[in-house]
Amino acid sequence: MAKTFSLGDLKKVTSALKQEELRREAELKRQENARIAQEQKEQEKLLKSRKRLEEFEKGLAKSESSPDQISFAEQMKGVKKLTQDKIPTTTKMMDRDAALKLREMAEDEKKEEDMSFFSTAGMIFVEPTGMLSYRTPGLQYGVFRKLKAGEYSPETWVDLHNHTVENAYKDVRKTIVRAIRKNMRCILIIHGKGEFSEPKALLKSYVAHWLRHMPEVLGYHTAMPYHGGAGSTYVLLKKGPEARLETREEIAARR
Repeated sequence: MAKTFSLGDLKKVTSALKQEELRREAELKRQENARIAQEQKEQEKLLKSRKRLEEFEKGLAKSESSPDQISFAEQMKGVKKLTQDKIPTTTKMMDRDAALKLREMAEDEKKEEDMSFFSTAGMIFVEPTGMLSYRTPGLQYGVFRKLKAGEYSPETWVDLHNHTVENAYKDVRKTIVRAIRKNMRCILIIHGKGEFSEPKALLKSYVAHWLRHMPEVLGYHTAMPYHGGAGSTYVLLKKGPEARLETREEIAARR
């Protein structure tokens, strides 16, 4: 005998299906909000890292200024000092405790900024013999494939053996800044495998972490055996200002 369903049974089934659909929609919305929050957090970290890099570059450019440039003292020769007779010269001194507090706050802020570069918090550790590989979304796969195959000869290199983490970062950053200025596209970072470091592959992991946060880097990949294999990494850089200008001029000439 066939089982019959009443209108009440149909309503119960329909209600259950509707509740299940609402639960699924709520879960999808929760996942989407979590994804958006995570993207915003990553964007904030990236902006903070780039700001730190810009400050580092300004300091680097200042330290590398040409020695034959005219000094400030030479530029000011013949300039007469004005006699100040209008504005009172007395200045209210800042409270000593307040000055010390401001200095401590500035030092703490700098330490917090350095954490993203010199702390292992949030950093992914790699294996000593593991492969490093990363490309930005805008990098064509064909170009990245050539980088992986070692078809781009490194135009300069930096060796990080026997470096502290801080000195390693400074040398990597200097090498990339100088390479961009000289319109170099591919460099080689020799970081070693780190088989005997504690933790293992310490500098290798740091290098992968740093490069992902440097806006000049288009991609990187573990080098071919003849360039050091797992102990070295190819880095592909964006074009420098002069190279970008030449490209624009070439495109304009074709039109």
